Amino acid sequence: MKTTSKEKNGEKSSRHWVMIITNLVLALISVYLFEFWYKEVLALEALQLAENIGVVLLTGLTYFIGKTYYIKGVMNTAKKIIILILLSLAILGLMLLSVKVPADMVYPFSGVLIISVAFYMLSLTAGTLNTIGIVGLSLLFTSAIAFLKWFDVISWDSAGELGQLAVFSILFIGGTWAEIRSLIHGIRGTNSDGSGFGDSGDGDNDTGSE
Repeated sequence: MKTTSKEKNGEKSSRHWVMIITNLVLALISVYLFEFWYKEVLALEALQLAENIGVVLLTGLTYFIGKTYYIKGVMNTAKKIIILILLSLAILGLMLLSVKVPADMVYPFSGVLIISVAFYMLSLTAGTLNTIGIVGLSLLFTSAIAFLKWFDVISWDSAGELGQLAVFSILFIGGTWAEIRSLIHGIRGTNSDGSGFGDSGDGDNDTGSE
């Protein structure tokens, strides 16, 4: 049975909505689930707290180096591999040290999962909005929050909550903008990471219609 143009458009529209909702969930995980994880980890003893925080920081650093390290030439490639291996071993070591009883495994594993999702969303946002877009939105949100606090319209707690909302908004907009634009105008995104979770059709720098 031949698929009509209307049915094809409906399938594409559904796919875009799925990607938008998926990236919405990932942005929520990046900001609000991380806050929940941090509050839970704060209840641990000082050394175990430091080890779990170290796992998260080293994981983020590993992803950053893996994505940005200059690898032109054999020596640079070898250096990158060695650095990533050493960082991976350090992360594994801290994960093992942080687990005193089997139930403690949830902290380092969930921390790595959350920072992985956050870095993925940040990568999408950087590819879509670029540095200027991220700085521009950050300045817009930060200045609005700063003025509200300056004139005592909001409390410090409210300022923190608005800050979280701003980070979530930037990640969500950056992670889904190509999908939203394609849904509205039928234009493919230019996000080098595929414009969104699971979208293999975009990100080829093609501005043709879907």
